[in-house]
Amino acid sequence: MTANNANNATSIQWSSPNVEAKMNPRTQTFSRKGFTITTQKLPILKAGPIEEMTNKLGITPPEMIFGDNFVAIEHNISGWGIAFNTFDALDKVDKTGAAMLKVAYSKEWQKSREHTHDGIKEVVKPFDWSYSTDYKGTEKPDAPALSPSDVEIPIELLKRPDPILFFDDVMLYEDELADNGISMLSCKIRVMPDRLLLLARFFMRLDNVVFRLRDTRIYVDFNKAEVIRDYQAREMGYEDVRKALASGREDIAAVMRDPNRLAQVLPIVDHSLERTSKSVHTISHSLPTRPGYIATTKNNSTSSNRSEVRSVLNPSRRNFSATPTASASSGILKSLSQGGAAETYVSYGFTQKLYEACSSQADYEIPQLAQKGVEVPKTANGEELGVGEGWWYKELELLPTFSSWSQVTFLHMYLLTVRIRALPSPDSVRTHSRHLFDHFSHNAEQRMATLHNISSRSIRNKYLKDLFIQWRGVLAAYDEGLVKGDAVLGAAVWRNIWKASGTTHDGRDLDWTQVATVVAYMRRVLSDLAKTNEADLVFDLVGSDSVAGKEKKAIFGPRGIDMKLGGMK
Repeated sequence: MTANNANNATSIQWSSPNVEAKMNPRTQTFSRKGFTITTQKLPILKAGPIEEMTNKLGITPPEMIFGDNFVAIEHNISGWGIAFNTFDALDKVDKTGAAMLKVAYSKEWQKSREHTHDGIKEVVKPFDWSYSTDYKGTEKPDAPALSPSDVEIPIELLKRPDPILFFDDVMLYEDELADNGISMLSCKIRVMPDRLLLLARFFMRLDNVVFRLRDTRIYVDFNKAEVIRDYQAREMGYEDVRKALASGREDIAAVMRDPNRLAQVLPIVDHSLERTSKSVHTISHSLPTRPGYIATTKNNSTSSNRSEVRSVLNPSRRNFSATPTASASSGILKSLSQGGAAETYVSYGFTQKLYEACSSQADYEIPQLAQKGVEVPKTANGEELGVGEGWWYKELELLPTFSSWSQVTFLHMYLLTVRIRALPSPDSVRTHSRHLFDHFSHNAEQRMATLHNISSRSIRNKYLKDLFIQWRGVLAAYDEGLVKGDAVLGAAVWRNIWKASGTTHDGRDLDWTQVATVVAYMRRVLSDLAKTNEADLVFDLVGSDSVAGKEKKAIFGPRGIDMKLGGMK
């Protein structure tokens, strides 16, 4: 499977993905038990390809269109395959505007905006301008087809804490509907040792009109060579959703932006189940095991989470009492030891836990969001003021704002980055560092949308670009401080954490022992991290483990020695 040109229905070429994967570093390929998964993520299309796609589709494409992106799954033995690409998804959008339900929504939307949006008539075109699609994937030609079935996806098997061998999140298109909502289609895929799950989700929110969710799930059981496709369409009026949420205690504005939580509210209006024919299973199980594949056996090991993480991240420390062929992560270990591509997927989950420890240090809430008609307080600089706990807000007297949270999170991410740089493989350093900041970007954007009601994607992107520049500055400033001494490091802390101000938020002179305490804290954390094996970082950062019956202190978080060295009482 390769993607030479994703702007037409024949864009997915069903050939070996390995050649294309080597040619294009943004194409990821992963194979497991006879199945090959390929994903590609490229930038938004430029003017030329967009014009070409417009001519072929016959409609104006969405604002943000990732025409070269795709996700594909292929069964190498039977020849079955399915792919999700942008062109075929948009080709399923109604191009006539004849659907009365959509026209009714158009009129209602126009009426609700007649005093605030004079250009509404330019938006309502003779096609489904919400880009709603019931796209269920593009099946490989001349391959065993999916047929109607009543067999459901085994949800209980997916709830198991199996290791994630491969994960990717691919955006196909997005449109903000003239700043009156959102319409987007994306694909997420995760691969476990014995199965995979792909979710292609179309989400549409038209403010004051309607919510839509259309989910296509592809479930693959590797051992049975069985594929199940589950399509569910959900829909509900805007006010009906608001009324349904009003009876609960959740933040209504946040839920209305979260497709995962809306899926629990919106009723199903269409549902279908399909399954691979028996011929796929028969072909798969009638052929001998290919060279290099080892039959999977049940793993009865009762090793702890800590030993499992060690076995994946540090092959030299794996539990040798376990049978190698019974280990679900043996393939990962081999790839890691050879510096293989699987490392990026282990790194994704590993750095997710590290990032969570960083972001929780100065976490905050904005309780006014759950209270109707209550205005969120702001600082003198216009930042929305929240409520936070912990020494960053109490002893160090920072204000619980997005700015404070981001800078304290950056500080802890930097401390981890110093430790990550000590890894023997330069590729590992780059992979871990990239994923660590990616987790921050995703979380920061989520906070902008849910805590600060920044609904415009373009505005959020602008802030994210600014945060990336700040992160690069943090790396340079703290690196210089580590090399040149505590005075330089303290100046960097003062500039970033206290915004180079000589006074506190209430006008008092800054207590410089607070800055000195943060410097002492950084030095102590770096010392503790240097003594910690990378396989133990996830546990030791938050102190969730115990040794000889005594609880081990968390690396992150203040200690008495930090206060003492900094001069704080």
